Amino acid sequence: MYKLNNGYFNHNKPVNTEIRSKIVDDVIQSMNLSKNDVVFDIGSGDGFYSSKFADLSKKVYSIDEFEDNFQSEYYLKNNITTIPQNVCDWLKTNDFSEADCVFFSNSFHDMECQEQILKKLQDSLKKGRYLDLIEFNLSANFGPPVNIRFSKEMLKSKVESYGFKEVKYLEFENHYFISFQKI
Repeated sequence: MYKLNNGYFNHNKPVNTEIRSKIVDDVIQSMNLSKNDVVFDIGSGDGFYSSKFADLSKKVYSIDEFEDNFQSEYYLKNNITTIPQNVCDWLKTNDFSEADCVFFSNSFHDMECQEQILKKLQDSLKKGRYLDLIEFNLSANFGPPVNIRFSKEMLKSKVESYGFKEVKYLEFENHYFISFQKI
């Protein structure tokens, strides 16, 4: 097993770029980004989403603790700032006050500081801004151990207790996308 964009894939099973592109297209369309938006891509992995966000927004901050990930061609756009740091450490001296959107793709379940992330979002993300997450369905036949995955209901309950409301939900074969707005 190896990690790609914080998703887990089997060495013998290549990433299906057609499926990935379909998910990305649907997610990006749902996010409705503008050229004035600032996006924080947390656990940005190979930068695939960061690159897409860069095409549609003013600024992208890509935070990933694995510095080697930033060697990817996806990070070559001028409006992407890479931050090679664990987000739990980054949170100690930074916040999300500049963000229009904070995005996690298959990474929130891995975060050791989930409560601190949500608290920082509650305290610093402006009203009306977004927290967008892609996570593995509980029934996906690959990915992280089931015991660290979130069902939609579990994730919704956890996030909404920090002052967010669900505004969009998309279901995919092995993943789901859920968008929350700060209230």
